Amino acid sequence: MRNPVRPLHDQPLPAGLASKLAGYASTARQYPIFGSTWFGYRMRSFLAPMVLLALLVGVIGAVMPAAARVPAVYLALAVTWLAVALALALGRALAVVVCRQQWPARLEVAGVVFALLIGILVPLALTPLTSVGQAAKGARAPTPAQVERARENRLVNLAIWFVVLAWLAGSLDLVAWLRQRRLLHDTALLGEVARYKDERNEVEMRLAILASQVEPHFLFNTLSGVRAAMLSDPARGVAMIDHLVDYLRATIPQLRADQAHPFVSLGSQLDAAQAYLGIITARMPRLQSRIDCPPGLRDTAMPPLMLISLVENAVKHGIELKKGPGMIHVSAACKDGARLELSVADDGVGFGAATTGTGIGLVNIRERLQHLFGAEAALALRAGVDGGMVASIVLPLRPMQDSA
Repeated sequence: MRNPVRPLHDQPLPAGLASKLAGYASTARQYPIFGSTWFGYRMRSFLAPMVLLALLVGVIGAVMPAAARVPAVYLALAVTWLAVALALALGRALAVVVCRQQWPARLEVAGVVFALLIGILVPLALTPLTSVGQAAKGARAPTPAQVERARENRLVNLAIWFVVLAWLAGSLDLVAWLRQRRLLHDTALLGEVARYKDERNEVEMRLAILASQVEPHFLFNTLSGVRAAMLSDPARGVAMIDHLVDYLRATIPQLRADQAHPFVSLGSQLDAAQAYLGIITARMPRLQSRIDCPPGLRDTAMPPLMLISLVENAVKHGIELKKGPGMIHVSAACKDGARLELSVADDGVGFGAATTGTGIGLVNIRERLQHLFGAEAALALRAGVDGGMVASIVLPLRPMQDSA
């Protein structure tokens, strides 16, 4: 019968158990390299090897022949242990200090490399360049051949110590740190992309909700007006239906486009406004309207349904409440060479009466402008010079191809 306590071979240990069994070196890998926590665990992982090295140095000093037991030999052994300790700690400690400064990427890499290089050169300067046997020799004057041989030995000794100290001082940690930086950078970019996608989906959903609130608002009012006209004056009802067909031809494509992109051309908005005003004029012959737009601005990008909402507000809250003839003037102009200004002016009952009601259209416009442009766009209401009200939208001037 299989022992349920015995783990299966070649199966990964549970995460909690693996972390409990991990040593200081393994625990250090769980933190950013050259971070304070990483450095703490890394130094703890070196404690046991350094204690063993100290014991080894002590044993060598104890078993050394009596003729070699001179202060220079003991000093060489002590300096060797100190050089190894400095190689393990100095460069890494300086690298931790460099990474705390949050320098630019290239400067930080250069600083870490320089810190580790200091961690190699300082111990190298302390490393005894003569062998223990040479240190044990007296002050006897060497021959020229011995001097040349000693110089060659020092060069070889220096090269060997440089390689050893470079390994001890964290050259492998440097390679792992560079790889970790690249992976963290890639992970951060992927996180930013995912966050932007989530924000875009949220904004598009919000815009779809706002647009769905606006569309029935004016469409149902228009159909209600058509129904009333058909009952009282069939000829006028037919004219309204013709205008409604023109209006639907102008608006349905932009409503479909809004599902994939939140911008349509200004020309399509002006055509929809013209068709809508035709419907209202057929229902209310006292209304006159005018649309002014330079030809070069018709290809400018703007969010759909905003202009028609302002036109509907002008009709509902301005002209319908006024007795006698009424006028609605829709205009588009370039402002400061970088902004598009759309204005809907009416000579209706005035500012106070025009701002009564739920105001859902104006609220939707402001929220959509905020979502799409932030502080670059705004909706403003002001009293007209000759009475009535002027509603203006100012937004960045962008061609349709750029917005797409």
